Amino acid sequence: MKLNVSTISKEELTSIKESFFHIYHSLLNEHSISKDYIGCLFKWGIQLHISEEELKFIDPLNEKKQIPNREKALEHLFNLVYMIYLDGELEDVELKVVTKYAEKIGFQSHIVNDLLKAIVTAPYDGFDFSQVKVHLKEILDSQN
Repeated sequence: MKLNVSTISKEELTSIKESFFHIYHSLLNEHSISKDYIGCLFKWGIQLHISEEELKFIDPLNEKKQIPNREKALEHLFNLVYMIYLDGELEDVELKVVTKYAEKIGFQSHIVNDLLKAIVTAPYDGFDFSQVKVHLKEILDSQN
């Protein structure tokens, strides 16, 4: 099953694309990257309908290697985990890529599983995804 970008709002899609480009830059700035990770980025790019022009515009060598602030970093993680969930196929490599990224930007690896659990159970708990984001931010803030 492929991610159906028509099932999410334009704002959500823009936010998810921004998060995709952030992880894209982050991974491409590494000295070595596995072909599985490249394949994962490629799959996500296709699912998000990233155009060739958008990719050509990117110059990872000129991108700053800065870590986003904690709130933005959490938003990126949430968006990436949400994107993985939306296509209905949770692949180990996707979780590995996002977990590696989470650790790189200062989160413990378990945060990816926590996010996934919160996203999967949200509809059953009566929450929409914006409420899940707020709740997760509150939990993380209380841990500091």
